[in-house]
Amino acid sequence: MATNIPVAILAAGKATRLKPYSDQAPKFMMELEPGVTILDFIIERVKSLGITKIFIVARPEYTQTLREKFGDEVEILETELETFENLYSMGLAAEKIKGKFLVLMSDHIFTRDLLKTVLNRIDSVKEAFLVCLDREPSLASAEEGLKLKLDDMDHGKVVEVGKSLAPIYGIDTGVIFCNKSARKYIRKALKQKGPNAKIKDALNLAAADGQVGFVDVTGFLWKDVDTLQDLEKARDLYWRILKEELVRPTDGIISRYLNRPISSTFSLMLYRKRLFISPNIISALSFLIALAGSIFLAIRWFLIGGILVQASSIIDGMDGELARLFKRTSKFGGLLDSLLDRLADLSIILGLALALWPLNVFTALTVILASANTILVSYVTHLLKSARIDPDAIRSIPVTRDVRLFVIFLMAILGFPELALYYIAFAPFAYYIAGIYIARKAIMEDLQPSVKTTGAPWPEIPLEKNIVKQTLSELVGKLLRLIIALLILRLVEPILSGFTLISLEDAALTSSDVFIVIETSLIIYFGYAILLSIKKLADVVAVRLATRVGVTKETFKRLFIDIIYAILSLIVWIYAAGLARISLIGDVLSKIVMTVAAVFFFITLYRIGKRTYHVFASIYDKLIERLAKKLSHPTP
Repeated sequence: MATNIPVAILAAGKATRLKPYSDQAPKFMMELEPGVTILDFIIERVKSLGITKIFIVARPEYTQTLREKFGDEVEILETELETFENLYSMGLAAEKIKGKFLVLMSDHIFTRDLLKTVLNRIDSVKEAFLVCLDREPSLASAEEGLKLKLDDMDHGKVVEVGKSLAPIYGIDTGVIFCNKSARKYIRKALKQKGPNAKIKDALNLAAADGQVGFVDVTGFLWKDVDTLQDLEKARDLYWRILKEELVRPTDGIISRYLNRPISSTFSLMLYRKRLFISPNIISALSFLIALAGSIFLAIRWFLIGGILVQASSIIDGMDGELARLFKRTSKFGGLLDSLLDRLADLSIILGLALALWPLNVFTALTVILASANTILVSYVTHLLKSARIDPDAIRSIPVTRDVRLFVIFLMAILGFPELALYYIAFAPFAYYIAGIYIARKAIMEDLQPSVKTTGAPWPEIPLEKNIVKQTLSELVGKLLRLIIALLILRLVEPILSGFTLISLEDAALTSSDVFIVIETSLIIYFGYAILLSIKKLADVVAVRLATRVGVTKETFKRLFIDIIYAILSLIVWIYAAGLARISLIGDVLSKIVMTVAAVFFFITLYRIGKRTYHVFASIYDKLIERLAKKLSHPTP
């Protein structure tokens, strides 16, 4: 990630739509929370990523305010004209800064990860400009924002930008990377249109030469502030950004989706009330709760023990959250937290062992393995990082501390603590094997000789241009194969059914059970293949809908896919009842599949609602506003 790149923040606008407040202070000095201005927020994110060269383009009347606020941390570039557009400000920065630079708007707030995504790309950018593309903006943002039109043949290129374009592909988020060659287009646009030239004019000149690339930042939180209503929404979004940024890249699945939403809510509540509790005290409290949980597990009070273990896991996240929010991070705090975590894990394993006392040889070995794994998982991760190998590829394997403690909590309240012990003892081996695999792969790639490719063989065969026809052909073909496979299975089943494969005292596994499994596997396999074809078709349909409604095609596409997922999960839920016919494990398997399908259905339903509200929130707000006015002023 490039961290030494200069950043130019354009802060020379008059903010006429924010009068009379903008007459008292510039827009960038308006606060998101008491004591934190919009510009404070932007500069903090820039500096947190290691960027130290910060330039602010501002009007002369703003200079004194900026110097009092930031001192020598920034360099101020004063404008010389009274009336101008944003390309004039960018041009001042381009003439002052030598080489590549990043342009930010002083009225845009965004997450740290959005900026990090851009910085990760700029070393490989060859185009003059790199813009950020949000494929799923709200309807209000799509109306106001700078639309981007992509090349349908080369999806990595932007061919046109403008506010009057249809928002089919998405909009720009106000973060623009300028390569060395960008100055040519900035100067050309200023020469053609003078100080009234806009950034879009330079981008269109570059786009005509294929010199505008983009980075997809869909899903990242951001907001531009033009009106008082925008400022109100930006303040709400500010707290959402703070909460989202409390999630760590190293968080496991349970921490990310269960623990963090709870712990960050309490941390932000304390921060908003300015109630500072030392992170070291939180670490000690988490350890003591885990210790109490281990004692209750040892005396076989599994319900209380399990709840305390999970509570300690949730509270354990608050120490780092409070440290980051109040800017009180320290190496000692990190060391203390890590040490107490290991001691808490070992005490919990000991509690489980005492609950199962006396131990047979197998259980004793399981306890030893489980104890070792509480340390080895972190150690393997550390080894990979030391070898400069990114462990993110294997973080999805559910063996991190948050998952281990959640498994203990779940199995304890269900009354099966030994299953938690077995999981912690044996599941991490998948993590170790995966770690060895990615380490070996990384080393082998370094040793591989570089092979030069010469492109496509001659003559190059043109691809089918009618995407709809090709996709429909694939879809029909997959449906026919599924129907034929199920028909063959139904014809063969009466002939081979009824044979006993495994016989036990109370039950038997028969060939009929095998046919049920095969049928389920066929439906899953072909269902997934059909879904891929539907996704391709959705892309074409979404373009037509987006043109008519004014929403991006990506929004319609993802809404459509989420609806398909919801329908499929309902089908799986209904079909899972038939799995109960399988001998031995049928009833348990049926309940597990139904539970997973139900959870997936509700998650998908939540995503549909969240995405719909995000896009159409402005329409919803207008309807509520009209209703409120009618209720406030009833007609006689």
